[in-house]
Amino acid sequence: MRCFVGIGLPPAVRDAVAEAVRGMRETKGPVSWVEKGNLHVTLKFLGEIPGDRLSVLCGALEGAAGASTPFSLDASGGGTFPGTRNPRVLWAGFREPLELVGKLQQNIESALSGAGFPREDRPFHPHITVGRVRGVLPPAWGDRFVRGLAGREFGNVPVSSIVLFESRLAPGGAIYTVVREFPLGNDPRRRTSEEETAR
Repeated sequence: MRCFVGIGLPPAVRDAVAEAVRGMRETKGPVSWVEKGNLHVTLKFLGEIPGDRLSVLCGALEGAAGASTPFSLDASGGGTFPGTRNPRVLWAGFREPLELVGKLQQNIESALSGAGFPREDRPFHPHITVGRVRGVLPPAWGDRFVRGLAGREFGNVPVSSIVLFESRLAPGGAIYTVVREFPLGNDPRRRTSEEETAR
C-alpha cells in the first residue's frame, strides 16, 4: 500500500486554488496538474507500506495526533520548488504563523521514527502542490506563476485531524483514498493531566 499522511482541504479552498491556476492550466506546457479533488497538504510521504506494518503505523499516528493541538491555516500566495528558474513543483502556500503546523509535522516525524519509519531529511515547508513539471518550461514561466498567485487569498483551513491516505497510481492520475483519520488533541493521558491540573 502506497501511503502518505496529510491534511484535507475544505471544498471552498480547493475551489479557490483551482480557480487561481486555471489560466496557467490552459496554456500548453509540460506540467502534470493536480486535479481539484486531490488538492491537500502532505505532512509525511511514506511510500510502500507492508500490510503487517499498518497497525504499527496507525498506532504511531494516533499518538502523534493525540499529542497535537487543533489549529487553522490561512491559504494564500504560491511558489515553486526548488526555485523559479527551473521549477519542478508548483504550489499554493500559507501565511505565517506556521509554528503549529510545523510542530504537528515534527510530532509525526518523531512518532514514526520511534516506530521504525525513516525520517524526512528535507526541511518541512507546508504547501498545496498544484502541479509537477515534467519537462523544460519557457524562461520566466516560474516567475509568472508566482506573480499570478501573489496576494491571492484561498481561505481558511481548520486542522482538527490528520489523514492517512492511500495513493494508487492510475493512467488518469493518482487516486487518493482515506485509510483512517486521526483527530488532534485526543490523547487520554493529556486529558487526565489537564483534569488533575484543574482540580
